[in-house]
Amino acid sequence: MPSAVPDTLPVRSARRPARDPWAWLLALAGCIALLLVVFTAFVGTSTGQVAEYMALEAATHRLASLHGSVTVVLVRLPQIVGVVGVAVFVVLTVWRRRWFASLVAAAGFAGANLTTQVLKNVLFVRPVLDNGVPYYTGNSLPSGHTTFAAAAALAVFLMVAPRWRPATAAIGALFATAVGAGTFIEAWHRPADMAAAYLVAAAWALAAGWVILRTGPGWNTVGRPSARHPRPAGHPGWDVALWLGGLLATAGAWLAFQAAGGVAALTPVPDWHSGWHFLAGLLLSVGPGLLVFGFLSTFFRWQAGRR
Repeated sequence: MPSAVPDTLPVRSARRPARDPWAWLLALAGCIALLLVVFTAFVGTSTGQVAEYMALEAATHRLASLHGSVTVVLVRLPQIVGVVGVAVFVVLTVWRRRWFASLVAAAGFAGANLTTQVLKNVLFVRPVLDNGVPYYTGNSLPSGHTTFAAAAALAVFLMVAPRWRPATAAIGALFATAVGAGTFIEAWHRPADMAAAYLVAAAWALAAGWVILRTGPGWNTVGRPSARHPRPAGHPGWDVALWLGGLLATAGAWLAFQAAGGVAALTPVPDWHSGWHFLAGLLLSVGPGLLVFGFLSTFFRWQAGRR
């Protein structure tokens, strides 16, 4: 069923979507800069490596106590999220017939996953530092599983109308961060790997989103509030929930790290497995994802067209 809103709008009656190229370039540059900061802080420094190693060791220690059915769900979670994301994406494509937008969103999804593999296996090299942290896993940043989940959720986010984007961002964030948390609990990845994955997916969502908003102004432009659509750009409560949840989780990760003794308690050969280190790693695997989705929801709301 085609959209009831025309794809072209008179220039004098609307502010075009994605009207500020500088803002998109700045947001994209911010994602890249934060990605480099995460890599430098957690992979390139001894303190970052030891902190993540202790969190990963705490997760490994607790993995043995999990029920078998729980571990099965954690292992299958990335595939479940991927199947759900692809199914919703296909339904939206066929229902709304936004063929070009679907192609661009799919390209963004593929680009995010390809970028993660190139970064992880070619560009990013984990240095071997004299800190006692074993090198057996090599470089694992960004997380491929988390990139896949976040990029799938953001592909759906790009395909829905502005009034549905905040809610879609919130649901997508839950799926993506659930995969990030599960990947940490399974001791597959260090927490910073998930933070980097969210940033890679966000960068490609911005690139693809600019093209989609510019080439589909009709369905990316909102009108004035009405009885049927009192909030044509979507309910702002979803954005608030994502920002608040992300800030609380990220701050909680720092507080948990401090409760475990902070930098002074870091050791590459721990004789104990702190629940605080586990909690810090878990929250750090989730918080940045909520912040990324919250930012994208707010940014796309701002850059939607206006009648």
